[in-house]
Amino acid sequence: MEKLWVTMVETYGHRWTSSFGESPRPDHAWSKHLTGLNGKQIANGLAQLSSLNNDGWPPSAPQFRSMCLQMPGLPGESEAWEQALRGEYSHDIVRIAAEKTGTFDLKSGRLTDKALRERFNRNFAIVRARAVMGKPLTDDIPEGIEHDKKTPMQVQYALTHQQARDLIQAQNIPTDGQQARQLLLARLGIKRRDQHA
Repeated sequence: MEKLWVTMVETYGHRWTSSFGESPRPDHAWSKHLTGLNGKQIANGLAQLSSLNNDGWPPSAPQFRSMCLQMPGLPGESEAWEQALRGEYSHDIVRIAAEKTGTFDLKSGRLTDKALRERFNRNFAIVRARAVMGKPLTDDIPEGIEHDKKTPMQVQYALTHQQARDLIQAQNIPTDGQQARQLLLARLGIKRRDQHA
């Protein structure tokens, strides 16, 4: 944090010190916003200061944190999706996310394929987060919980069964086979000698 402060004072001079002081304080908003960032990420943010268009003023703490977490040359989610479908990758993160999603599926996919896009976006976000944290990009990505992934037919089937259960309960129909038999016989007026108590 000390090196960051020195760099900001050297870069922005009075504009920095009048707003944030000569040295960092642990209770300052900048300290809180930069918590959890490593040196590589802060260096990434500092490298982007020259391209910042703030009329010579320093960035805000949230703005600087965002700059630290950006990956140079990495396209946005929509552009990454289009690149993955074309099989042309402008960044390793896009390529790895495409491979984790399945390049065969992507080659046969369409721009409007919602399920495939959700799968790619999830993988892209995970690989991008790994890059930001300095972790290996090619580690396996765990699949989502399988029972959460239902086809439209499975959803309809479950809904139909729930409606049937609700109807049975609303009509006070017993769900136990023996009780249902006795109720049916009683309603039909049939008396059996072998009825058990």
